[in-house]
Amino acid sequence: MYKSLLLFFVCLTALGQKQKYVLTSKVGTLLSTDQTPFLLRSNQYGLVPVKPNLFYLNTSLNKPYDSTEKTINYGYGIEPHINLGANSQILLPEIYVKGKWKAIEVYVGRRREIQGYVDTLGTMGSFIWSGNALPVPKIDIGIREFTPITKNGILALKGNFAHGWLGNGDSVKNVLLHQKSLYFRLGKPAWKVRVIGGFNHQAQWGGKPAVPFKDEISGQYITTYGSNFKDFIRVFTGKSIGKDTGLGWDEVEGVAGNEAGNRIGNHLGSVDLGMEIDLASNATIKIYRQSFYEDGSLFYLNNISDGLTGISFSGKNHFRITFEYLKTAHQGGSIYYGNIPELRGGDNYFNNGIYKDGWTYRGSTIGTPLLNPYHENPDAFPTLKRINHNYIYNNRVQAVNIKAIYWIKDISMITQLVHSKNLGHYVLPINKNAVSIMQAVKFKFKEYIFSPRLAIDAGGYYPTSLGVDFSVTRNW
Repeated sequence: MYKSLLLFFVCLTALGQKQKYVLTSKVGTLLSTDQTPFLLRSNQYGLVPVKPNLFYLNTSLNKPYDSTEKTINYGYGIEPHINLGANSQILLPEIYVKGKWKAIEVYVGRRREIQGYVDTLGTMGSFIWSGNALPVPKIDIGIREFTPITKNGILALKGNFAHGWLGNGDSVKNVLLHQKSLYFRLGKPAWKVRVIGGFNHQAQWGGKPAVPFKDEISGQYITTYGSNFKDFIRVFTGKSIGKDTGLGWDEVEGVAGNEAGNRIGNHLGSVDLGMEIDLASNATIKIYRQSFYEDGSLFYLNNISDGLTGISFSGKNHFRITFEYLKTAHQGGSIYYGNIPELRGGDNYFNNGIYKDGWTYRGSTIGTPLLNPYHENPDAFPTLKRINHNYIYNNRVQAVNIKAIYWIKDISMITQLVHSKNLGHYVLPINKNAVSIMQAVKFKFKEYIFSPRLAIDAGGYYPTSLGVDFSVTRNW
């Protein structure tokens, strides 16, 4: 099998050289004293397993847009990735076709992306869609860059609308994804100050339970979850079946009580605000805040103390430094009683009573990697009796991130420190700190790019571990 894949990589190389497309090949090795340190595996699009491999091979072939084409443009990409070792894997983090007309782009397939307004180079992870999990296959239409909607260019927007497939989990099979986002920018690109604001909305919906069950609320046997066009409209608008039909939680035939009285699916997202300030000498300051929502507590400002707050400074010679503070510990309080706004808490970020795999894909958190599933760190919960492999037992976190990107002569350097206080879950509290440090170096020798990375985890939450990732890349 591996010989066939190597032959496939050779064919990609030949095709790339013939067509003069963008072709990149990378080989590397990953070693650690225990599990892979957090900063070597987080936000790597699901390519780096918790248990380290000895060797990996990655090749990507991309046809970018033709910059001379003024009407309809197209492109595509494919990126096979092989992990060899204790956890051998064959992955496809990218495989897509894309088309563009003016500012509007459509793509079908898997593609690396981050959603939410953050410093994408310096962040510890955008809260809702961080690039931590393997990309989800989608049909996506959007405006990727801020595009003026007024003649004077003062107001611009970007956003997307997507339908995706999350596939099978432990609790629900054939899960669907609904996604949309809309962001506005006030201020022309040449202005010294620009203000950004917007939101994103994600929903897991549809599918059927892995094992049919009798619902405690409605008393009915549930064999499937709503996935027709009417249900899609309800997911899109966030309207419950009960409000749509006038029926109670236990009166909608074939529908679980939570879905009838609440919303169809698992809804979550963030509301983002930010500002960009241009200084002298090509320096820029970016300030941002992401606030989270899952069950309505943000509407009543119950969980307003939770959020991701960041500031980054970028200056001459590609220098950049980012400071972030993440808090998910409050969650609107520990009590949920929907009829009393002040008690609309217990948000239980990234978990759901029906979609029990939570906000994960292929075993990795889709959102910030600081909220990680049980299987990534089971030793942190030694008293746990009831085990759900992908359940986010550690979703009450406070964390600080400092990341610097800089150059020493022709050598690119990245230094990152993340300190986290992990409080577990309201039902299963813990109190464990963790310190994660990473140093990366990148330099070029002839046609090859060498990228060693050294990282360590220390503290009480993650196992103490020292790891090294060394890769060599060539662009053809």
